[in-house]
Amino acid sequence: MTSCMRSYCDLIALRMLLLLLLLVRSDSADNRCLSSLISTCEDCLRRGPECAWCSQEKFLDGAHVSQRCGSVSDLRVRGCEEAFIESPNVKVEVNATISSSQVSPREINIHLRPGGEAMFVIEVQQLERYPVDLYYLVDVSASMQDNLDRLKTAGLALSHQMKEHSSDFRVGFGSFVDKPVSPYIDVHPSKLLNPCSDYEVHCRPAHGYIHVLPVTQNMTEFTRVIQEQRISGNMDTPEGGFDAMLQAAVCQKDIGWRPEAKHLLLVMTDQPSHLALDGKLAGIVVPHDGRCHLEDSIYSQTTTMEHPTIAQLAEKLLENSVYSIFAVDQVQYQWYEDLLDLIPGSYVGRLFPKASNLKDLIVHAYKKLLSDVEVQIGLEDAQAQRFRVNVTAFCPNGSTVSGSTKCSSVQPRQTV
Repeated sequence: MTSCMRSYCDLIALRMLLLLLLLVRSDSADNRCLSSLISTCEDCLRRGPECAWCSQEKFLDGAHVSQRCGSVSDLRVRGCEEAFIESPNVKVEVNATISSSQVSPREINIHLRPGGEAMFVIEVQQLERYPVDLYYLVDVSASMQDNLDRLKTAGLALSHQMKEHSSDFRVGFGSFVDKPVSPYIDVHPSKLLNPCSDYEVHCRPAHGYIHVLPVTQNMTEFTRVIQEQRISGNMDTPEGGFDAMLQAAVCQKDIGWRPEAKHLLLVMTDQPSHLALDGKLAGIVVPHDGRCHLEDSIYSQTTTMEHPTIAQLAEKLLENSVYSIFAVDQVQYQWYEDLLDLIPGSYVGRLFPKASNLKDLIVHAYKKLLSDVEVQIGLEDAQAQRFRVNVTAFCPNGSTVSGSTKCSSVQPRQTV
């Protein structure tokens, strides 16, 4: 039996010792080894960790086959020779061939019997510097003009500053507005081409999500792309941020997320996001399927598929090892702060007017996210309901709390 453990500390740079107790539940009957229903060795061993099977050919000759099952001591008393007593023990096998600079061991195979238990330790080593992929996902509705202008100058400065914290820093870019259907946008033909025509400003058409630039080291190309961006417009207050976030998380090849890098998804917006079921306002009733739907770098299902649920978005972010950084203005800060408990590995920061603190916000978010570790346990076996897993985390402050899955404020080189 293989124990599969998905650890959120795989996503962050931390060192953590985890003590896990794996317990397989079994019946509570006092004499679970004694039953006339037992007819095979497998039936017997499933009764509990104290049950053993005697395979000696002439053991209790003429007795019912169920008599071959009992405790080891009972079988010995009844005359079964030691060599014929089948009573496999718990076995923990560590695969040392799979190396990692952070998590050790990477793979553990555990052989258990019903009612058996095993303990093992996982050690996670924080690295000094990690490769980082930062993807800017920017709301380009008209009210974001000042923030977009600031991004045109802040990107290069951030790249220089992140070199102090990352061994290989890369950036990408995508934009979103809202689903380009009524009632989210004005569908008058003139407004479809230029949502800002009433203000004598030439805006780009509204769009759900456009992937503009895969993550790259080429800051000259990144700067050029940002300089080319223009605002758009829509009618209602919420935007299609969650639609865009899910696509940025699951379209790994398009975005260019590197397996070895830390994935940071920076969402810049001044409004909340539409939620699942909001699409019904536009007659959109097909639930989101959680898949990538980029065609020529454009989200193709924006007008036909619902917004994702928060749980669905959180699952896809976690599944693809993506941290979310919400850079929002003061008015919307509380709305996004309420999401932190619902979206693991997320951070929200207040964006000052004209995004003047954008660079410092990202660096602080990066440090904060890497200082928190939370273990996620996943049991994928069909009999997963029969397993119980307990985690004990040893944190830098000296606390050792059974059942705790998280350590906070962990600094580089600390052992937790």
